[in-house]
Order: sequence, then C-alpha cells, then structure tokens
Amino acid sequence: MADEVEFIEGSHADAEKIVKLIQQLEFETDTIQFDAAIHDYSVEQIGKNLDLIKESPTNFLLIAKYGDQPIGIVTLIETPNHEQRAELGVGVLQEYWHNGIATVLVDEAIYWASNFSWLTSIWLDVLESNQYAVHLYKKIGFKPKKSLIDDQGRKIINMELSFNQPDE
Repeated sequence: MADEVEFIEGSHADAEKIVKLIQQLEFETDTIQFDAAIHDYSVEQIGKNLDLIKESPTNFLLIAKYGDQPIGIVTLIETPNHEQRAELGVGVLQEYWHNGIATVLVDEAIYWASNFSWLTSIWLDVLESNQYAVHLYKKIGFKPKKSLIDDQGRKIINMELSFNQPDE
C-alpha cells in the first residue's frame, strides 16, 4: 500500500483536509495529542501557517495521501526555549495502520531534519504500552532518555535522536 500513497509537504490548499485528518486522528486514538490551539484557528490561518512551515529551517510537515485524501501526518515543531531541537509527532488513520506509512513518514522527517534543517536533535514522547511504536523508534535510532507519567497516569517514554553530535 505504501507504494500507492503519495507523500507531500502540506500546503495552504491542504489546510481544510489536514484539519479533518487531525480531528479524525483525535477521535480514533488517545495516543496522539495535538496542540489544542489548532481548534481555535480558521482554515485560512492554518493555511498560512502551513506556508510558513514550508519556509522554516526548523519546522516540517508532511502528509501521506491516498488518492486525494490525507491519511497520515508527521510534524517536526521546534521546541520553545530549546533552539534547534524539535518534537516529532506522527499519526496515521487506523484503517491504514501496519502498512509502513508511519515508518515512511518518520523516515522522511528524519531525512529532512538531518540533511536540510538547522536542527541538532528531535524528540518524542511515546506510551510505554505502545510497543509497536517504541520498537519502531528504537529501530530508527531514537534513544530512551527518561520515563514520565502523563496526566492520565500512563507511563511515557521520552526518546531523542541527535544529529551531527558525538554519542552521549
């Protein structure tokens, strides 16, 4: 299936479909958390933000499209107060899980980050119980940094991938 899926940077024209994708992802799973402020923006504002992201050396957004519909998304958003460090977020609609789409999205984000961005590292938080994702991130090269408990009492693993730096 991943051969039939198109991977493109999100643009102004995709804003409305990306909003619908995010809403469906939030409905389908509680393992993804988007910034709640996204619901306060108009489609026009989101479109403008997508255009700014395309020009950013530290932020990235890629969508997976099957036909004309977005079915997955990956983002790298620079962490406030930590220049050149970004949080990775990825989500794929449940209907398309286990087809390699999330792996391609994450691989593309890492490729962009390590070759075209000003980022020195990317990080993420993943539910410890989501062993499929934990395995995927470790396989790609993310290293566990610390364990946390979220506001729902779930165990979270904070993981990081560094670029152009000696191993710690």
